[in-house]
Amino acid sequence: MTYAVTALTVIVFAQTVALWRISRGMSGVARLGERLSRFAEALALLTDTTEAGLANVANELEQAGRRRASRAAARTSTARRISSAADRGRSVEEIAAFEALSESEIRLHLHMADLKGDDDGALLS
Repeated sequence: MTYAVTALTVIVFAQTVALWRISRGMSGVARLGERLSRFAEALALLTDTTEAGLANVANELEQAGRRRASRAAARTSTARRISSAADRGRSVEEIAAFEALSESEIRLHLHMADLKGDDDGALLS
């Protein structure tokens, strides 16, 4: 009889230890689910941020292309205005003041126009 009670006590103790270990394992699985949930939220945030950033980059590239085209047009119109002002007899100083450019820039525009054959080069001195 003592052997039976001892055997039953050992079996109950073994089952208690097994239940305790299983319950600890289950809490680890619950924590794993929470961590997985946080990682999924972080990935969603990262995805949204990346999409927004790439959309901003695409937008800036489009605007830069438009700005480049408008700058080239502005340069062309500035060169035309400078050439026509020189043709009308204005001095380099007057043109520089009107265009808000330096006199050396005005002379450069006139020199470039002269190389193209658009100006007689009278004000280059």
